[in-house]
Amino acid sequence: MAEFKLGYKHYPKDLVKFKPVKNNDELTNLRFGNDTLIEIGRTSGQIDRTLEMAFGFCLSIGGLIFIGVLFYMFTTLTQYSSKWEIVVIFCFILLSGYVVLLSISQYFIKNAIWPADYPVRFNRKTGKVYVYEPRLSKRLYYFPLREIVKLYKPVIKVYDWQDIEGMVTRKGFFLQQEFFAAVVDPQTDTLMDYFSLWDNANYINHSEWRWLLCYMNGMPNMNYKGKIRGRFWLGRLCHCFAPEFSWPEGIDKASRAESLEELSKIEQQYDLIGKHYPYEQP
Repeated sequence: MAEFKLGYKHYPKDLVKFKPVKNNDELTNLRFGNDTLIEIGRTSGQIDRTLEMAFGFCLSIGGLIFIGVLFYMFTTLTQYSSKWEIVVIFCFILLSGYVVLLSISQYFIKNAIWPADYPVRFNRKTGKVYVYEPRLSKRLYYFPLREIVKLYKPVIKVYDWQDIEGMVTRKGFFLQQEFFAAVVDPQTDTLMDYFSLWDNANYINHSEWRWLLCYMNGMPNMNYKGKIRGRFWLGRLCHCFAPEFSWPEGIDKASRAESLEELSKIEQQYDLIGKHYPYEQP
């Protein structure tokens, strides 16, 4: 198995090593499901997201007050200060304004407009996995407004189920566990990509992975009711401003295909061939 740099515990897809789930077992964060596909929601870091919003709001208010004080100093001390002192005060005003802009964009606006959910779809009849990923680069610090606009243009990644393995890694100060799907090249055993399935595996049972394995292996009469992990009011607050996500029409139809033949026709109709990774919504 290729090295998973985040540190991992490997959960293979060999059903022989797992106790099969029961037909009435539920899947955490299951949005909907049927005999063709299931959709798992991923709303990771809700409390962290809300706290960052609050921190950014307080930092922005404090920055605006600081700018006001500097501007007052600039207007009142101009007649008593030398040119160099005026330049220094003016530079402080510009620097403070940039800090406030970063605070508003990095901590407040980004977390406010991050999609309410970014799901994953598993189609067991075509063997395809569709991942809805918001995109935001490190250039947020340099071009905050331009980068924030990208959140409304998600990247859709499409993988083959046969290339996916389960991984659990630890993150954060309290060693919170996160369950990942690792995409591995079957020819070279190289890790190609990975995406999160359940952000806090400490509060779910790893039977979720067994449930997913049983489903993708064609287990009949499974329970599609699903169970939504409980959320604190602090975690729900961040979703008051978050826009609803929407799958692009072509990807939505492709992910619902009942067979590989139907999938091929949909890909040709919407010109999706060769554009699956990544697919940028126009």
